[in-house]
Amino acid sequence: MRTYLLLFLATVWCCLYVAPPAKAQSSNAAPSQHLVFSFPADASLKMMKVKITQTAYTSYFSVFNWSGGYAGLQHTPDSSSGSARILIASQWDPNTAGGVLARQAYLGAGTIYSRFGGEGDGAKTINPYNWTLNTWYNFVIRAWKLNGELFIGTFVQNLSTNQWFHTSTLAIPTRATFLGAGSGAFLENWHGSDPRFDGRFVRKAYFKDCWNRTDAGVWQKSSSRYFSCNANDAYRNGIYDLAYNAGFDSGEDAYFMEHGGNVTPSAAFNGGRTLNLPDQTNQPATPTLTIGEVSTVSASYNAGAVTVNWTNNNTKSPQFSSTVEVLNAANTVTGSSTETLPQKRSAVITGTLSAGTYTARVTITDIFGGVSTAKTTTFTVRSGGISGNWYKIKNVHSGKYLGIENSSTANLAYIAQYANGSSNNLQWKLVSLGSNYVLVNRNSSKAIDIANSDQTSGVQLIQYTVTNGLNQQWQLVSAGSGSYLIRTAMSSGNIIDNPGSSTADGTKMILYAANGTTGTPNQRWLLEDQGVAAAQMLSYSKNSTTESTTLMVSPNPASSFVYVNLPAKGKEIRVFNVSGALAKVIKGDLSGKVRVDISSLDAGMYIVQFEGKQVRFIKQ
Repeated sequence: MRTYLLLFLATVWCCLYVAPPAKAQSSNAAPSQHLVFSFPADASLKMMKVKITQTAYTSYFSVFNWSGGYAGLQHTPDSSSGSARILIASQWDPNTAGGVLARQAYLGAGTIYSRFGGEGDGAKTINPYNWTLNTWYNFVIRAWKLNGELFIGTFVQNLSTNQWFHTSTLAIPTRATFLGAGSGAFLENWHGSDPRFDGRFVRKAYFKDCWNRTDAGVWQKSSSRYFSCNANDAYRNGIYDLAYNAGFDSGEDAYFMEHGGNVTPSAAFNGGRTLNLPDQTNQPATPTLTIGEVSTVSASYNAGAVTVNWTNNNTKSPQFSSTVEVLNAANTVTGSSTETLPQKRSAVITGTLSAGTYTARVTITDIFGGVSTAKTTTFTVRSGGISGNWYKIKNVHSGKYLGIENSSTANLAYIAQYANGSSNNLQWKLVSLGSNYVLVNRNSSKAIDIANSDQTSGVQLIQYTVTNGLNQQWQLVSAGSGSYLIRTAMSSGNIIDNPGSSTADGTKMILYAANGTTGTPNQRWLLEDQGVAAAQMLSYSKNSTTESTTLMVSPNPASSFVYVNLPAKGKEIRVFNVSGALAKVIKGDLSGKVRVDISSLDAGMYIVQFEGKQVRFIKQ
């Protein structure tokens, strides 16, 4: 009887007991997975192609992992950069706590720089590249060492258009290796707790033609390669923990990774999460490459300096370094500049040239080591170059001359064109500031000015009291037949333009983008020397007290040199980068205007310090 009673009570307890609820699954991310390529030696260049065929938000298709960094394509719900489909490059700090940080050395058009944390700290760049499905992209990571730093540039080519894009260069203090021997790619669904982004969506990408190139220029294919799917993320992956697959697709001649949705491992996995992969069937012994190509060159001589500008064919291999030379009529090199700087498209070579015809020659070496055919242009140096005389500035199209609207002497009056005449309103002095000029009107003693530094195309130009600010500095760019583009020294590079090719008196001049390297006739200007010495006592806005206590740098931005105007005598000028590292020191009995060579510095912002004062400038 006792036994029956115990059984009865146990049965009642089981019926009445309510088990605690099981912990709800909070994450259902598609499992993270990796392709790992082994190579025999350290590389200064890595290259691989990627094609994405299926995607969803919170996807990272990392094309390259190297020693301390990675780069690839992301699909993010955050489109604040300008696109949801972005191009990213990242480099970890060598020692964050010790202050040894990664930094940005160059940002391509539209690229955004920031610091990151959470998985270590470092520097990252994002570009709204707006990549598309079913398109092959060729990624190149190119590293080089210079001035105690290791620079790592990320380049990508859209193989449907062949257009290259240099998104960024990151830098860390130099180390024994470049990028390391191994390479890796991965596929990640970084947000598994939101049904809009989680593992229910299939992501898939193909990868092929993975290369290493040693710093000695030797191309290497991977010696082995394998796939792995993270084995310890079952709780993160939830119901999609087994939704992974990879292999070699002979039709694409490429490796693939896929995860999420109804994806399942192939039989080759045999219940595991790793898979050795075969050699790529049709990968050649060395890659097929184009050679970098210089498309256009322009050159002009002013105030003891030749400014050479060039453009490259963007469907050919990107520039790595450049050599710019100036040759005289006897074909003898009179000056040259060589620099490893992929984004460089302008060089200033100093030295006084006598009157005559000269040749500027540009040769580039591309990121793969190919050397371009030299591209040349000729330019003429007239006796004395730009003189200290008054000039008239005539538009090639209209034949009209720059002046101030209604001969006004007031600030904010517009710059306009008028028929030729004897009025001082049509005469200008070109005041040299390094390789730039301030254009000062004879009648008003005021300078052509970009109001509020607004570089928007179409903005009307004004006159303003001379400040020597960057918005009053202009560059004369040779446009052929003795004409010039008058280009702002500000970052846009826009030029003075006669809108609509007007021939009417009083037409207000605007700032506008140049049409090609030599512009259209309404954008070109002729300088007519009036043979009359310009007065030296021009009305500048700064009084003697301000001038004597202000540290100034010009031109700004600059690519080869700057002039530092010292407010007093001193013994030392120090130049620091934005991370606070000392980049350059100039010592001596210093006073007045001191020329500082910055050609060896990397692109970026720098701080000049002198006798407790400081000023910033940008190296292009």
